[in-house]
Amino acid sequence: MWCSKQVSSFEFLVSSSTFQVSDKSRTPETRNPKPETRNLELRTPHGFTLIEVLISLTILSLIFVAVLGAIQVGAKSWESGEARAEESQRNRTLVETLARDLTMIHPLRVKEQDKDVIAFHGKSDSLKFATLPQSYGAEPFSHMVRIVAYAVESGRGLVATGSYPLATQASASFEDSVKPLDERALQARFRYLVPEGRPEENLPPAWRDSWDPSQDETPQPPARRFVPAQGQRALKGSDRMPLAVELTLTIRQTKSSGLRELILPPLVFPVQVGRTL
Repeated sequence: MWCSKQVSSFEFLVSSSTFQVSDKSRTPETRNPKPETRNLELRTPHGFTLIEVLISLTILSLIFVAVLGAIQVGAKSWESGEARAEESQRNRTLVETLARDLTMIHPLRVKEQDKDVIAFHGKSDSLKFATLPQSYGAEPFSHMVRIVAYAVESGRGLVATGSYPLATQASASFEDSVKPLDERALQARFRYLVPEGRPEENLPPAWRDSWDPSQDETPQPPARRFVPAQGQRALKGSDRMPLAVELTLTIRQTKSSGLRELILPPLVFPVQVGRTL
């Protein structure tokens, strides 16, 4: 009995006593005691939602469209560059061919009825002249003076027809050579820079749409006046040649939108006369 009372008395004293703990000795855990929790693992479901899939597909579609557009622009730029390079090469080849012939023009005298005329007939849409040989190759008569005629033919473009007037009768069966220069050409316009008046007048030259020395009635000075020798035919007209020849071509150009006509810038070729064989 005594023991139980003592225990009860002790329990009462402990339970009724007050404890004072200073704030300095308190810890965050003692200040705000939290209930003890268990570390539970949060489980998230695997995969994507429908909205995430739609957003991803939209982004991929935009990227694909942008890449495809860049490829198309690059391909069109490449094709346009190739077309410009090919056109520039054609123009360069045409200029070189014309320059080789026109810079070697020779005032060849040919017979016309009972007189001689200079083999040069320039019209607004065609040109016929004599040119010196360019090279000495294996072709027949390549060492002789050649008559060249430029004109635009339907379906063939700008062509050059060549012949050899000084060839012998044995070569009469030799046909004139026809060489296509530019199949794109639809129209050719020639102009000729011709001296005006007599030489002592010192007039500036002028551009004309046609020039034929056999139709030139300009009086020539005594120094340049041709006096035929015995048995030689007189010269009809004069031997004056143009100082330059201008050619303006209208070509057919192929574009993605279709065919169109394009007028090229004028090509001017100086004429060098006075060279001899």
